[in-house]
Amino acid sequence: MSKEFGIQNLIILILLMFPLTVGAEKSSGRTLSNYLDEVRINNDIPAMAVAIITDGEISYTEGFGYLEESSTYRVTEKTLFRIASISKLFTAQAIMKLVEMNKLSLSDEVGLHLPAFKKSHITIKHLLTHTSGLNDQIKPVSFDQDRSITRYLNLVSNSVPTEIESGRFEYADTNFNLLGAVISTVTGQSYESFISEAILQPAHFKVSGFNDGKNSLFSETLPSHNGILLEKRFRRPYDLAFNPSEGLIASVHDLSRWVQLTLNKNSAILQQQFFDKMLEPTVKTVWGEIYMGLGWQVYNDRYGKAARHPGSIRGYKSLLITYPENKNALILLSNSSATPRWEIAKAITEIMRKDGKW
Repeated sequence: MSKEFGIQNLIILILLMFPLTVGAEKSSGRTLSNYLDEVRINNDIPAMAVAIITDGEISYTEGFGYLEESSTYRVTEKTLFRIASISKLFTAQAIMKLVEMNKLSLSDEVGLHLPAFKKSHITIKHLLTHTSGLNDQIKPVSFDQDRSITRYLNLVSNSVPTEIESGRFEYADTNFNLLGAVISTVTGQSYESFISEAILQPAHFKVSGFNDGKNSLFSETLPSHNGILLEKRFRRPYDLAFNPSEGLIASVHDLSRWVQLTLNKNSAILQQQFFDKMLEPTVKTVWGEIYMGLGWQVYNDRYGKAARHPGSIRGYKSLLITYPENKNALILLSNSSATPRWEIAKAITEIMRKDGKW
């Protein structure tokens, strides 16, 4: 089947080939899995994993494809991927945890916590909503360049224009890298340590975490484009300063546990009022009728109120979409820059609704 066949036609074909009936749990699982593997094969995606949350419970986790070109080791729900910007949601939750603990305020100016920015009037809320006026002039570098977080912060502060235009939406990793530095300053711990303590441990993460330059935690899946693994020189480097914006390495098995706690507003992570605060529309983005909450991108579609975050770095595409009112969610991780994640998410949603589960 050629790519020109189109994913929408593929969706229709799958639904016709494998009709779903309410209550047919095993049939439904096979149908969804068959569809996802067809999509993976027809889009030259070496490795992909999906998790689904239904009414606040984990209802599906599965891996597709292989870890190596030799097709020796299969992907499972516990396979580790670089989840890219979905990492920002963990940083945002950690900030809200510190607000809950009265250790900082959303109205705090960043300079109160990071001396390099004492002349700016950028607030914590500006960073969470991508309205700081900062951009991504400073790029990640590999660990062997030994660039410290302090050096990164100084480079960013030196790149800030004299008359910064805060309040205007401009998506930038820099915002969340600064939030990570704030977390470290306020807690007296490394960013990675506090995230682990405040979120990963309560969510019972088994393997997922961050590469801190000292451990050996890397994605088990290598980045690809059009089915071809990227040469090492073209891969996005791991950079300690970028962990807060893109650094989490995770499996759908672990992520689904965290999403479950988040949808159920579990107090092990945050009190309910702070979960709710994160989902309040704050500023309109440049992506149509989508608004920034605090970390989350929030909007309404025909299925109700949605909160999402996609992730994309060289050779990886990921997506998390939640429906907080119904406690439904889907997670998609892949090691391909060409993964049609939005179309896949739409198809999964249609399948789940046709089956009466969503």
